[in-house]
Amino acid sequence: MDLDRLYRQYRPLLFTAAYRMLGSAAEAEDAVHDLFASLGTAAVPWDELRSEQAYLLRLLSNRCLNVLKSARRRRETYPGPWLPEPLFEPAGGSGDPLRQVLDREAFTYAFLVLLEELSPPERVVFVLRETLDLGYGELAELLGRTESGCRQLCSRARRKLDRAAERSGPAGPSPQAEALVEAFIGAASSGRYETLLELLSEDAVFVSDGGGRVRSALFPILGRSRIHAFFQGIARKGSLAGELLPVRLSGQPGILLLQEGRPRFAFTVVPDTGGNGIRRIYMISNPDKLGGAAGFGREPGEGQSAAIIP
Repeated sequence: MDLDRLYRQYRPLLFTAAYRMLGSAAEAEDAVHDLFASLGTAAVPWDELRSEQAYLLRLLSNRCLNVLKSARRRRETYPGPWLPEPLFEPAGGSGDPLRQVLDREAFTYAFLVLLEELSPPERVVFVLRETLDLGYGELAELLGRTESGCRQLCSRARRKLDRAAERSGPAGPSPQAEALVEAFIGAASSGRYETLLELLSEDAVFVSDGGGRVRSALFPILGRSRIHAFFQGIARKGSLAGELLPVRLSGQPGILLLQEGRPRFAFTVVPDTGGNGIRRIYMISNPDKLGGAAGFGREPGEGQSAAIIP
């Protein structure tokens, strides 16, 4: 079997599925790499397989299930909230046809956050069903489960996601998010954080992930006035000084803050139900989760500057 051909043909699909299952680009890359490494030493009866894709997805799903189970234990001791690692793209998109298709789908960054509500089996079944539009019979055969069991897992996943979306706001693609991100950049660039206050819903929530590597809020910040005070405080300390770039975080409009040309923070927002205000702000500052933004580095002075409040 030509493993190079298999890798070229199936790697994009396998990475996409693994990333959605795991919420980590690094872990998704590892899962795909380990899968193909194992094929090099395994005696696989390729001629007897009905579907190469189904076989590869079965191997990948088993790996991702194991990673998810161990990740849940690790996240119990994670310092502060755990947020998914975003995939970074220019604000106008990458021009990659595959990425353009993915951007039109419902798996935005905010949706990846919601997927953390699911158990490992629920998440794997749901992702395979939604990403590949597999039937329950196909899922059962692929995962070694019963058809009714797969149906129940997917149904429970949908109920959990619906409840989570009611709390956090709509997680699908939203044209309002683009305008809110632009307004957010404008508020930060001018130092007029009272404008940010006007953008926030009364029950807005701010969630940050520093991973214990950088200082960040260890608990979600609740309410418009507290979030406003938080941003004023870190701006006074110079933590928001730098270059602000509009980007896409896993298909969702976002903001990247560069300091001395290096990525320091990434933000994205979730509109409220009416699309007129910000319901959620997610901030990623853990350096381990900003590796995908390294290509956006630039010389100081090339982007918009975030103001420091004196």
